[in-house]
Amino acid sequence: MGIVYFFVFLASCIIGAIVGLGGGVIIRPILDAIGHHNVLNIAFLSSSAVIVMAIVSTMKKVKDGTKIDVSIAAFISVGAMIGGVIGNMILEYLVYTFDAEANAQIIQTIATIITLILAIYFTNRNDLRYKLKAKAFYPILGIGLGALAVFLGIGGGPINVPIFMILFSLPVKYATAYSIVIIFFAHFARMVTMGFTEGFLYFDLQYLLFIIPAAIIGGIIGAIISRKISDEAVKKSFLVTMVALIIMNVYNGITFVL
Repeated sequence: MGIVYFFVFLASCIIGAIVGLGGGVIIRPILDAIGHHNVLNIAFLSSSAVIVMAIVSTMKKVKDGTKIDVSIAAFISVGAMIGGVIGNMILEYLVYTFDAEANAQIIQTIATIITLILAIYFTNRNDLRYKLKAKAFYPILGIGLGALAVFLGIGGGPINVPIFMILFSLPVKYATAYSIVIIFFAHFARMVTMGFTEGFLYFDLQYLLFIIPAAIIGGIIGAIISRKISDEAVKKSFLVTMVALIIMNVYNGITFVL
């Protein structure tokens, strides 16, 4: 099973680094379908990979010339860390409140499908482009992005990319770079929170031996591919990935119900 996880995380992190998804949005429904781990273990392992991929991918993109406005990234990231803690608290509340873990998975899956559909819609709305300059709003935006991303277990890319394109009038390549930075801080906060609330020994840590190398390799390969392809190709890749993930989540949702 470790080898299976390696290739799942490798492919997910490559795609995530290219289109700014972080990989979690791909990882979670696949691991749900495999059914080897519970919701909280999937959340922890996914966050581990996302954090490593985000570090590697961002370093590679900056080295290759992608410029990131530190003030925008910093203010939103602070909010994303707070949001990551809030999102994880909501997820744990659902898991422990409902009688069956499948009920929490169904809620998570439905919310993810709705988010992905909205992501496709707003990514294609080229008329919606603004220049958000009120920095006081950045942390609030970060809280919302971080909470939703961590609660859904999807890394945050489907939300972050269209938000950065719309509110900051960024080309999709730059939106993906900011997205990955925000993803890192949200999931770092999530991992710390889970470690203190559940205890790190609760999680299946042996799988990190397969996941961490996959995330490093995937982050490097994804960043290289992203640099070589056009903005339009990145946008099309993002939209195709969204459609595939909607189909996967619908399948998982039906499986949970049945």
